[in-house]
Amino acid sequence: MTRLPRALALALVLPALACAPNRGAAYEKSLAEARRAHHAGRFDAAADRFDEAARTAKIPRDAVYARYEAALARARAGDVARAARELRAIADARPPNAYSAQAAFKAADLAWKSDPSAGYAELEAVALRFPENGVGKVALVRVLRRDDESGPAATLAHLDALGPKLAKTALEEDIAYERAKRVAELGRLEEARDAFVAVADRWPYPGGAYFDDALYRASEIEEKLGRPREAIALLERMLSFRERSVTIGSYERPRYVPAVLRIAKLYEERLGDRAGARATYHRLYADFKTSTLRDDALWHEAALWEMDGDTDTACDRLSTLTRAFPDSRYVPCAVDRCRSIERPSKSKAPKTCHAYLTRERRPLAGDAAPAPETTADAKP
Repeated sequence: MTRLPRALALALVLPALACAPNRGAAYEKSLAEARRAHHAGRFDAAADRFDEAARTAKIPRDAVYARYEAALARARAGDVARAARELRAIADARPPNAYSAQAAFKAADLAWKSDPSAGYAELEAVALRFPENGVGKVALVRVLRRDDESGPAATLAHLDALGPKLAKTALEEDIAYERAKRVAELGRLEEARDAFVAVADRWPYPGGAYFDDALYRASEIEEKLGRPREAIALLERMLSFRERSVTIGSYERPRYVPAVLRIAKLYEERLGDRAGARATYHRLYADFKTSTLRDDALWHEAALWEMDGDTDTACDRLSTLTRAFPDSRYVPCAVDRCRSIERPSKSKAPKTCHAYLTRERRPLAGDAAPAPETTADAKP
């Protein structure tokens, strides 16, 4: 390896060193001692050394950090009362500091463990004081979980009380979504559907944290209301924002593949539209390259072609399945179904077709029965 000239090396290193803050030798020494004590489980000693680091810190943020860590160490040592006082002092400092929100949450958590009622009130206060901080959302979730012990009506009432207080904050979206969920749990389906759609409208893709979930839940309600086409429309609205990555990685979101599967089932089971179901299953195979259900999609598509008497197209889809997914559990079933299909030479798929796979291929009501099974029953 070629060595850099000493002068050039210094020229590269010195600017970086010049930018590093001078925290002071005493602070660095106390901090290192505190961390060693903490890792050794000597939490009392760690708290004392963190306190010393706070006293010798040259940078205000470093001092607050050391005080915060001292309080946490003291709590682990068993002095919860003192730890809580110190955390509240950090949380209540004016102006707020980088650890105000975390300290308030930790103090509330300590209170919860000793007195859930007091902790509940402190957690609500954290959500109200720090709605723009991540701990505010965690605190809100904890509060709502406690409310749910009394049922969705109690939680809904609390959400309605919190809503005006958290309007125009980062938690407003959470309040709206959680409220829609409780309305649905109470069986007020049309109101819940409208509330979920309102969440998607108010906080659309890509910024809306609940855009996909809201539309998916609204589609489930439309299905319960006997409106499958409207359910499909909501799912398609969600999928219309699907993006493709042009480099490494994927933009696939957790609801996408379940949404496509639900569309296929709605076409098949609710609308009796096999053509729509076949096209949707094929869409899953063709468009969702990272899904582990692509072979399932081809299998179900082939079954629908077979139900309509088009065995040639059914076998074409099964041939694609065996080529693209030689280790799929459906490979032996495809070979049994179609004489034109041969098992791939290096396939690691099961040797025989499990009967539960062919039992799953039930026709719609009123359709002719599927072809008789040709393999022995076997457990998956």
